[in-house]
Amino acid sequence: MMNFVETLRKRSELQPGVPALIDRCLSGDRVLTYSGLNRLVDYLSFELREKKVGSGDRILIGIDPSQEMYSYLLAALQIGAVPILCDHSAPHDEFVSWVGALEPKVYIIPKRGWVGSHFEGVLRKIPSKICVGQVRSQVRWLRLGKLGAVEDRPERSAALICLVRETPHHLTFRGWSQDQLRQGVQLLVSQLKLKAGEIDLCASPLHVLGNLAAGLTSMIGARSRRSLQHQVEKFKPTRTAAESPVVRRLLRRPFSPFHRVFIIDAPLEPEQIDYFAGRMQHADIELIFYDDLPLAALPLKEYERKGAATLVGNFHATVEARVSVQEKRGTSMAERPEVPMGSKPDETGELFIRGAFLPDRQRLIDLSKKGSHPSVASNGNWRSTGVFGYFDDRSRFWLTERATR
Repeated sequence: MMNFVETLRKRSELQPGVPALIDRCLSGDRVLTYSGLNRLVDYLSFELREKKVGSGDRILIGIDPSQEMYSYLLAALQIGAVPILCDHSAPHDEFVSWVGALEPKVYIIPKRGWVGSHFEGVLRKIPSKICVGQVRSQVRWLRLGKLGAVEDRPERSAALICLVRETPHHLTFRGWSQDQLRQGVQLLVSQLKLKAGEIDLCASPLHVLGNLAAGLTSMIGARSRRSLQHQVEKFKPTRTAAESPVVRRLLRRPFSPFHRVFIIDAPLEPEQIDYFAGRMQHADIELIFYDDLPLAALPLKEYERKGAATLVGNFHATVEARVSVQEKRGTSMAERPEVPMGSKPDETGELFIRGAFLPDRQRLIDLSKKGSHPSVASNGNWRSTGVFGYFDDRSRFWLTERATR
């Protein structure tokens, strides 16, 4: 199976001088081209190998979104290691428990920052560490001519782990296998209509990987509204995928550089829809039914609402979606009557989805079992979404109730 980093190498051959990553640090704005990113990833992969990191080893990356963070992420993928990305608002106890369960071999942290100052106890148990400054010497990796070896891994082996804060007191494990990561990136490229040559304002790690595969420029790492506004005015990104409050701020000015906008926390309240409808002269706006990946997209001009039901749209071709009516509590998915797409409006039930690209999602495991680890191998089972609705005669899904997952 082809390693994802080989896609980056092909992009660096096709468009070596095109900016790949744009971020901002104390010394100002930084632009890293595809060829420069490729060389930096090779250099960092050598650095990881010097730390005796090998295929299948876990690496805890505790750096803020930046050129360094994404370069280490790609370097880990290149050598077949499994990067662990963390939500920096993680609850202390759950973070410590998860890291203890995952047993990373190396942790990568800034000289000063969130991970180093708050979680020293659990980090001492990790065998090796790499401290990264915000400004680093680039002489060595810019002159690096030899490409580092790319490790191929089995499709079902672990590729990426994210610890995401799902509620104020809980982290959720999301793990992608090599095949899930490949298919997930392809879905992003298709559903978000990623096109080479555009500048994209984004923050999601998977989104950045999709941009790199498609040849876009990714603006990352803005820590404040002022910094974000500076970058938007200077680099003029043409597109973004973000939650509605962020999009609202970006479209507040009379003139906007954005031509395509994806709102990832749809469906929205009627007053929010009215606001964005008044901004459609600035950009093509699409509403995304989004979780780990965009499952369905709906152009704002096609938005409909009937009573309490809100149109979500058509699911992507790779997504299997079904409505299932739960007759009695505790009934398994196999025992629930399945209602296919095209059901009548009165056949309302919980939405279940299935797709080979969907990452595994788990709560904190029983840490009392020695050697227990979260699994990232997909079993292909139907997955509960916690939302309710129905399919109309055009196979479009209408959401009637949204519950907390």
